[in-house]
Amino acid sequence: MKSVFVVLRKKFAVVFVKNGFMNFSFVLMGTPSAIHIITAVLAIEDTDPSRGSKALAVVTACGTSTFVVIPIGTITSLLALITAFNSATGAVKKAKWLLIKAGLKAMMRIFQTQMDNVPADAEACCLSGGFKVKKVAIKQEQVFSISQGTLSGTIDCIGNTSKKDHCHDWLLGQAGSPMVRMRPTPASKKQFTGLAPGTWIVQHQLILANGDDGPFETLTIDLI
Repeated sequence: MKSVFVVLRKKFAVVFVKNGFMNFSFVLMGTPSAIHIITAVLAIEDTDPSRGSKALAVVTACGTSTFVVIPIGTITSLLALITAFNSATGAVKKAKWLLIKAGLKAMMRIFQTQMDNVPADAEACCLSGGFKVKKVAIKQEQVFSISQGTLSGTIDCIGNTSKKDHCHDWLLGQAGSPMVRMRPTPASKKQFTGLAPGTWIVQHQLILANGDDGPFETLTIDLI
């Protein structure tokens, strides 16, 4: 006759299995990885004398990225603006730069959206568009963490929280697959169950009723 007995400890659980004359024990431990919050940054100053050539490098990279497809019309228009900017002077040059900068930031937003959708490749996606990578520090009441639950196929999550009115947005997916948005929660704790063994990715964002929302936070864990 097979029986299972679970003993919970502070940082791990021990599962004792008895099957006839054979006895087994397993130690289950959660090993959350480091938080990766990747943000794309343009990093071209308005006073940079090389901003024309730097803008050209970004547009060229965006047009050839394998992570994001920018319409050819957008690329062509920005290339024409950069050519006009390089030959302009005075107020005309300033006006051309503002148009170029707006176009670059619009493309950067598209890349950021894709980065949030493919957290495992977020940094590579960012760099493929010619943007700089910025890792954002979290200044909130608790640190986002995930761990393997005491039952197989379970992930226990704790998200950053705030004293202001808020809710918690959660996304779940496996490496190499699109992230799936799960049901939001008013509390900072969330549990996912019935998951197959393998590498899982959990994303969390604190959504405030008023004010700026928190950044996307990403963690991975290997379930056994």
